[in-house]
Amino acid sequence: MTLAAGHYVRSLPFPCAMVHHMKCILKTLAAFCAAAAFSTSADASIVIGGTRVVYNEGAREVSVQLDNNGDLPSLVQSWIDAGNLDSSPEDSDAPFVLTPPIARVNAHSGQALRIAFTGATQPLPHDHESVFWLNVLDIPPEPTAAPGSNKNFIQLAFRSRIKLFYRPKGLPGTANDAPDALQWKQGRTDKGALAIVASNPTPYHVSMIAVNAVYGQKSTDLAPQGYMLAPGEQHAFELPKDSGIAPSSVNFSAINDFGGHIQRTKPIAQ
Repeated sequence: MTLAAGHYVRSLPFPCAMVHHMKCILKTLAAFCAAAAFSTSADASIVIGGTRVVYNEGAREVSVQLDNNGDLPSLVQSWIDAGNLDSSPEDSDAPFVLTPPIARVNAHSGQALRIAFTGATQPLPHDHESVFWLNVLDIPPEPTAAPGSNKNFIQLAFRSRIKLFYRPKGLPGTANDAPDALQWKQGRTDKGALAIVASNPTPYHVSMIAVNAVYGQKSTDLAPQGYMLAPGEQHAFELPKDSGIAPSSVNFSAINDFGGHIQRTKPIAQ
């Protein structure tokens, strides 16, 4: 279940005041909401120091800092995947080794993750970036109750997932200039609906957190969940069926290498 961009929650078995201590698993949002009354907190304690990782070709390794902002220690499991949201450490096929894969991080303390490129079975492209994902699973300590207490507990594990860009040497331009190079024109989706078509002629991924079609003093959000435009990709953002007129421009916000927002307004070609 998605909590926010890049954050997910995984429910763990928890003890219930029932015969044989039956294991209860939260499988639906309704079950989660009903059970949340037993929990005092549903916040992740482990924070990743950054919103993305850039691994430059030839680097020996890169480090990612984790900090535990909570009042209790956490067990952290980390792995890298090649784009499968349902991946696990056991089936990850990303060409990286990450150490330590499991670590205890004490309250108000930190832990550095070291990532090293091992070489891919199939060579990665040299003319543009490749994207992978760093996963960090925050497993809090098992809750305990006072002797004789009938209090129930829910134990939640929080998974954070951020992008890891493998960047070959010698790419033209810079990643931070890529949003300005995007090309926008009127077009149609595969189903024939009116759309604004974005093209990325650069070798860098452009992660957009907002794309708005501008109609004079008004605007319409075309990508509520954001969108990452890959190198060389074209993507059609469908316009509302009741828009009536074509938008005059597009306003979008992208994220740079440092996690900052780049906001631009661009005209739309006919």
